[in-house]
Amino acid sequence: MQEIERMKRYIPFIGMIVFIAAVLWAGVYIQQERQQQLAAREMYEKERHLVVYSDMPGQVNQDLAAAFYKDTGLRAYIMTMTEDELQRAIRNPKENQLPDAVIASEDTLYAGRLQGAFIPYTSYVTDEVPHELKDAAGAWIGLWYDPLVFVINRDYYNMGGSNINTWSDLLTDANMVISFPDLAATDIAGSFLCEYVELHGQERAELYFRSLQTRIGAYSKTMAPVMHRVAGGEAQAGVVDAVTARQYRFDGAPVFVVYPQDGTAYWLIGAAATRWCSDEEETGKFIDWLLSLEAADVLRKNRMQFNFANSAIAVQADSKQQGPVFFKTVKHYNDKDRRAMQDWWIRTIRFGRDG
Repeated sequence: MQEIERMKRYIPFIGMIVFIAAVLWAGVYIQQERQQQLAAREMYEKERHLVVYSDMPGQVNQDLAAAFYKDTGLRAYIMTMTEDELQRAIRNPKENQLPDAVIASEDTLYAGRLQGAFIPYTSYVTDEVPHELKDAAGAWIGLWYDPLVFVINRDYYNMGGSNINTWSDLLTDANMVISFPDLAATDIAGSFLCEYVELHGQERAELYFRSLQTRIGAYSKTMAPVMHRVAGGEAQAGVVDAVTARQYRFDGAPVFVVYPQDGTAYWLIGAAATRWCSDEEETGKFIDWLLSLEAADVLRKNRMQFNFANSAIAVQADSKQQGPVFFKTVKHYNDKDRRAMQDWWIRTIRFGRDG
């Protein structure tokens, strides 16, 4: 009996020990669960990424993704495609690679909006983009644009070529040789043709292009030959896109760059959030980031000195410290319309078969 009595005295102590052990075990279990959850979350964060379709060059896409991760800690898998591939992918995306966002030309973005592929996105960053460089309903946002500019040989500029400020000024000197892009060869040249005709009417445009052709020494299917002819003195003036002009100026080409002050066409690249977007907040952060100084640094590194659509980054002035002026058009043409206009230019102007 005495042994039983002694055992009873130890029961509270044994119970306390068991209770403490249970609490400790529960604490260890909860801590392990928390660590497992944190590890799982960390793994999820490592694997999580935005999927972005882009028709920008592969190296640019790679550098944009790396810089975006460095600045934000967020990952973006940017898939490089041609413009045609991107348009097909928007129409019929792969189930295992549904895009959260796209980076594409204005033409592709316009087509995607009509197909219902995008959802509206606006922010204080996109509010700084002028209305003519974005969709009115916020379906896509303009990021960077590349306007057509005049390039003038340095010697000719100093002998009177500085008076060239408008498209009509290209007709003032009957002895001037002009290097000009083939208006049927590139999208930006075709856009210029469509906008010029929209602004002035087809009859006046035909008279202008016929007069201009008498001064054109050679048409070029790409922009680089235009720069070579003007820089080398074979032509006194030329028309190219601003990105190409800036590349050659940076390399020391003896030319001046002038924005046409009666307006010009431009090639616009923008971004949109898609209806398959899995995280609208992060997708918005990515689109806003594309309008940042860090994104601008990536483009400069790749020798793509675009004008930025938002006011946070200063517009690159021309050699006269002037800013760009856009044609005041509604750009109501599509790819089919542009090709038809280019065919008209080939028949009527380039080879003079009509009229």
